[in-house]
Amino acid sequence: MSGVLEQAAALEASWYTGRRAWFGSSGELVPARRLADGLAQASATFRRDGWMPGEFGLWEVLDGDRDVRMVARQVLELLICARTGASAADPILWDLVPGRTIEQVLNLLAEGEAYARHYGPAVVEAGDR
Repeated sequence: MSGVLEQAAALEASWYTGRRAWFGSSGELVPARRLADGLAQASATFRRDGWMPGEFGLWEVLDGDRDVRMVARQVLELLICARTGASAADPILWDLVPGRTIEQVLNLLAEGEAYARHYGPAVVEAGDR
């Protein structure tokens, strides 16, 4: 997994000036812990409720905090591109590819969580104190 994480970090560095990937649509920074926790929650939800692409997939499980959703999509895109060699990818569409398995989805979410914890900004939020 670490090779993919390092490739994703290199992609992020080449795609953006600065750390734009960590800002949500509100313009607010999404700290590593907040994103990692959101991705861990998504995995737990799939393990508990199941995964049904097109009905209950990444789009639905990442619903909620819009900033986390946006940053999650950006980070998961980095990881998909690092794994496949693609120059761009939408995790929501990746989730719908015929033949995709729950193991692949859970692995992507685990990689996203690990990436966030390793490369994401360590910002302490008021609620984290």
